Amino acid sequence: MEPPLKPNEADCCNSGCNPCIFDVYEDQLNKYLNKQLYISDARNCLSQTAYTAFTLKEIKPHAKNTFIYTFRYGNTPDNCNRVLYKPGQHLLMKADDNAVQFTRAYTPIPGDGTDLLSFTVLVKLYENGAMSAFFRNLRMNDDVLWRGPYGDYEVDYGLSRLLLIAQGTGIAPLYTIAHDILHNESCETFVHLFLCSRTEDDIPLRDELYQLASYWNFTYEIFLSQATRVRCKYNETVHDFRLSSNEIEAYFLRISDDRLQVLICGSDAFNVDVSRLVTECKTDGTEIVAL
Repeated sequence: MEPPLKPNEADCCNSGCNPCIFDVYEDQLNKYLNKQLYISDARNCLSQTAYTAFTLKEIKPHAKNTFIYTFRYGNTPDNCNRVLYKPGQHLLMKADDNAVQFTRAYTPIPGDGTDLLSFTVLVKLYENGAMSAFFRNLRMNDDVLWRGPYGDYEVDYGLSRLLLIAQGTGIAPLYTIAHDILHNESCETFVHLFLCSRTEDDIPLRDELYQLASYWNFTYEIFLSQATRVRCKYNETVHDFRLSSNEIEAYFLRISDDRLQVLICGSDAFNVDVSRLVTECKTDGTEIVAL
């Protein structure tokens, strides 16, 4: 094992990134000295302590103002042979606007698995926002800097039930976790998802979730806060109202398993509000995790 690569001073953008690239380096150095490196495969194209250039290879329209971007590592030949990350982990993308550097976190979502040098992210573009402007200006074959992966969540394949509650593109890390569980033939965890969105046009990963619903142990419900007319797919549950304590309480009344974990991912305000609602309804064996 080789020691982690020390970042250059210029790699820090001084914008309060969490985690800072130098904090990550110190953490990785300590793990190296203790012979407990985080990444065991030295051939990972990604690094937690140095930015790596990935080339934009595809942009696909998705939901309203939401796109799927695919990036590929192309600096071959070298000792990197795949992009490695765990379900639920995120990457940091580095951008600049008029010489001002900034970063944002994005969770890679599963692709078809045929290209081990690529990863795909779900991105919603806002009318105002430096990173949204940066994405709008990207062109095919542009190089973009990424580092990671980050996130300490570990999938527990021994859970009886897993409840996922997501807001908008916060579905990305929860989708990767559900996808991982459902594709693990030895895992028998029942997974249920509450997905909160504004309108039908805003629903992210809707087709992908519909495909997951073909598995015996996955179900989902969509809650629309501004719906006027809802068109449901066959056997799909879409509500024309916001998620409330009533639906969460009803879920807990339907189950009797002791080993339940609740994963929540959305805005800070959403995470706080939903965590409070779950806490009011939960049983003694419930664990709540906000990603």
